[in-house]
Amino acid sequence: MTSSSKEPQPNPSAVSQEEMNGLKRDMRSAHLAAWVQGNQQKIIAAIVALLLVIVGASLWRQHITTQRVSAATLYHQALNSSDAEAKRALLEKVVKDYASTAYGGMAQLLLAKVDQEHADQHLEALLSSSAVDQGMRWQAQLDLARVWLHKGDKAQARKILGKSVGKDYEQLRHYLMAEASGKDADRIAHLEQALNSISHDTELKKHIEKRLAELKSSPGTGVSSR
Repeated sequence: MTSSSKEPQPNPSAVSQEEMNGLKRDMRSAHLAAWVQGNQQKIIAAIVALLLVIVGASLWRQHITTQRVSAATLYHQALNSSDAEAKRALLEKVVKDYASTAYGGMAQLLLAKVDQEHADQHLEALLSSSAVDQGMRWQAQLDLARVWLHKGDKAQARKILGKSVGKDYEQLRHYLMAEASGKDADRIAHLEQALNSISHDTELKKHIEKRLAELKSSPGTGVSSR
């Protein structure tokens, strides 16, 4: 006895999951291709803009490096020059052409020592610059106070020295405050504060100790050195 069995016939309308996924991928690819085709000019413009930014940043870094190297070369030429006029000319060029670099501020500080007749102008220009760091600004501030002391204007020096400075500059500030003070008691107070401040200058510290001892032993101060 034989039994007849019917094999399942394929359903033309049935689509496998794999085929469906492939169809979706094709549709997404076609959609992406159409979007790229429609926005081709914008895409090209964006790529060009990105490349320009990358190239521009690279050129700017190269420019900054070149500026720094050029400024350093001129500054060290000035340091090594034994001719006062040549030294001054080199420093002025650094200040004029490379003010945005650290060497511009350093040159301005040195220029105030080389060109003492205009020292206050050089230091005030440095203090008004936004390109210098805080440490250089404090040094210029103290150098300017020293200039006014040399000119005999203690009131102007005290006005400048009344502004705060960093801890590393406090010893020099108090020493200059002592020089600008009109009373021995005030001089002694500032010299004692100077001795209690951070010291980076051995010679200055020795001078402060000597000056303080002289003031304390001076008749009329009312202070004993013992």
